[in-house]
Amino acid sequence: MKITDETKDRLLKIEENLKEWDFPPQIIIESTSVCNQKCIHCNHRIMERTKQHMDSKLFKKIVDEIADTAPNTEIWPTFYGEATTLRETLYELLRYARDKGLTNMVLNSNGVLLERHDWIDQILTSGLKRFILSLDGFSSEVFNKIRVGGDRDRVYASVEKLLKRKEELGLEFPVIQCQFSVMDENRHEVELYRKHWEARGAEVKTRDMFSWTNSGDVVAKNLDYDTKFRVACPWANNTMAIHENGNVVTCAVDYEGKCVIGNVKNNTLKELWDKHNEIVRKPHIQNRWSDIPEICKTCPDWQVAGAKYHKNENIELKEEARPFWWKNED
Repeated sequence: MKITDETKDRLLKIEENLKEWDFPPQIIIESTSVCNQKCIHCNHRIMERTKQHMDSKLFKKIVDEIADTAPNTEIWPTFYGEATTLRETLYELLRYARDKGLTNMVLNSNGVLLERHDWIDQILTSGLKRFILSLDGFSSEVFNKIRVGGDRDRVYASVEKLLKRKEELGLEFPVIQCQFSVMDENRHEVELYRKHWEARGAEVKTRDMFSWTNSGDVVAKNLDYDTKFRVACPWANNTMAIHENGNVVTCAVDYEGKCVIGNVKNNTLKELWDKHNEIVRKPHIQNRWSDIPEICKTCPDWQVAGAKYHKNENIELKEEARPFWWKNED
């Protein structure tokens, strides 16, 4: 799909608002690279790198530095895996980060394991600011086709129980967001999905599909793969992405680790962020397209940076429930 003039204007505005950061405003920590689904819009099913959990000591080392440097940094303790496969360890790690003073943690999940044991209560009380459920379909037919390995009715029931339990506990946070990645298979269900979850107290987040760096077999038909137009990638500029083995990679969609900046076992986050600036961010910001990492040169996913957060008249959301970039996107 060709980029429209409207999309170009939106992207140019995003680029104009990008800023330099002395420390990453968003850090994605891959607590695990294991996943229990094989979704049609995800390359995890063909991912070649090791699928395993991050060592808890390494996770805590990362958290300790963030706590000492910038405890309000937006932290995502997941990357290209399903965090609940860690089982009880996940909640131990979340509580560790909470008790260290991290105030802006965001967790996303497919919801398959949500109702195990007392995990709903643990999720709600572990210090999360937002909890995002990636569901991507309303009907069983569509949901089960997209989220292979999931069961629509069981997952929906678990998320509904989560929302009810949050209300029972009288909690403001975490904000529960039901995410919908829009693609040909499900775009006709967006409004049904939105009405269903808003009526139950969730915020609905819709986002355009992306290709995961155009390096696997996922094809996002909404992207222009031949455009000569380009802007600095917001993900490359705003995010430090850390794989389960400690490797800092290009960005949040470099799932295979095609460009490794360094490893948090050997360097501080600040040192790696400064190195990332020279290798990734500065060439992007300066529009030196011949100097950006090879993986960036053929990646079209910068075209769909950001997401739409639908206003739910049934709930009141405060500014701090929004992503760190929200003001720049208004």
